[in-house]
Amino acid sequence: SRSYNSIEDHSIRIFGIASYAIPVFFLGMVFQLIFGIWLHLFPTGGRISPGMEPSGLTAGDFHLSTGLYTIDSLLEGNPSEFVEALRYLFLPSLTLGIVLSGVFVRLTRSNMIETLRLDFVTAARARGLTERAVLYGYALRNAFLPILTMMGLQFAALLAGAILTETTFSWPGLGRYLVDRIAFRDYTAIQGAIVFFGLLVALVSLVVDILYAYLDPRIRL
Repeated sequence: SRSYNSIEDHSIRIFGIASYAIPVFFLGMVFQLIFGIWLHLFPTGGRISPGMEPSGLTAGDFHLSTGLYTIDSLLEGNPSEFVEALRYLFLPSLTLGIVLSGVFVRLTRSNMIETLRLDFVTAARARGLTERAVLYGYALRNAFLPILTMMGLQFAALLAGAILTETTFSWPGLGRYLVDRIAFRDYTAIQGAIVFFGLLVALVSLVVDILYAYLDPRIRL
């Protein structure tokens, strides 16, 4: 493509390499320093401000609470608690997202370069299709298949990185819970947490296989 080896292309390559190489806890502390201490835009730790814990949906004797503050605040109908929960969620999510995005950026770039050299892309351009239609309607759809497989594999890395992220941001999540249970030799809780993680990975793998069959008609034959 015309953007190969351009300034944008080199910038994407540098971002992919740097984001994949930066330790997740180090990036988290950098974000805490910049956005929390210097700019005062987001909190540096915890899940929500004291006294703002949403209770969920209550209707008479019926009570529904998920333990997820964003969902419980919506069930409670309290937009201020929802916004506050998002503020506490922003930095941990940004940290994990940037670290894991490096491998997808590099894989997407390499797959797109190989796909754009194939005959069906040349044929699509010869038919007079716009470059946007060729890139997104033909090349990206075919180049996305290996990326989709990598997404399923990287979900386990997401869970592993969440442990360091939760520790950095003092987030009481499943990763820290598992580490604490290991320290206390609570074998029953450890087994339950590992089984839950395994079910999540299996569910994500199932979703990836279904999407793979949807994007690639050859799988359905």
